[in-house]
Amino acid sequence: MKKLSILLISVFLSNLCVFGQNEVESWESYIASYEENKPGSTTVRMDIFNQTPIPEYQYVLVTGIKYESKREDGFPEDETFKLLHKLGDELVELMNKNSENIFVGSFMFEYERLEYFYIKTDNGIENKLKEFYNSNYPNHEHYINLKKDTNWSYYREFLYPSQEIMEYLGDQRVVETLIEAGDNLIKARRVDHWAYFNDESKMESFKKEIKKLNFKIQNSTKTDDDSTPFMVHFYRVDKVDLDTIYSITSSLRELAISYDGDYDGWETSVEKE
Repeated sequence: MKKLSILLISVFLSNLCVFGQNEVESWESYIASYEENKPGSTTVRMDIFNQTPIPEYQYVLVTGIKYESKREDGFPEDETFKLLHKLGDELVELMNKNSENIFVGSFMFEYERLEYFYIKTDNGIENKLKEFYNSNYPNHEHYINLKKDTNWSYYREFLYPSQEIMEYLGDQRVVETLIEAGDNLIKARRVDHWAYFNDESKMESFKKEIKKLNFKIQNSTKTDDDSTPFMVHFYRVDKVDLDTIYSITSSLRELAISYDGDYDGWETSVEKE
């Protein structure tokens, strides 16, 4: 399967222990479209990406059940969702008792929810899972797949959000912060943007293009960053609901890339009526 387009994204953080460290786990949840434009929901652990692949954990275990739902999008109804949540907790507990593992995420698509674990060795965990499903969920078709994944491809290339989704998440965080501050997002207001470039002439070309789009230049200057030493700060009056602002930022990002630049985000004021 391949992520085709973003449908909806939600975010949550969880204060747990990072693998091997006394730090905070970071998780994201998002919904995207997959095969035949059908939606799938992913929950993925974010904080260990730069540590992976972890050589000791060379096997990936994917396991879960199929469920029934009357929803056309394939997502569970309330009681089924509670059952799947309970099952997820039970699988984590079972894995922790029987295997050194790192739980990295879940994926729900087409009436099936799967949990993803990385483990050190194939120590008979498949048989324990079969016994667990047969005893506790005999009326549900279960799925168990254990295979080597030394590159952590299931985590890095499938569960982990694409760059497009990461950018959407960033915009959503800003919008959610505005809403939490009492902004109803109705009023258009000044929105400030920044972009960085490694070549001054390319930055000037970028400035010409954004002026055509009615952006105004606040300032452009040289920075201390050797890789992208030229910065432009610009703004325009716009609405900041998520659909509108993501359309704007994605276009600016593509424009900056076309001039070998890096679009660096936006900020705005809280507007209360």
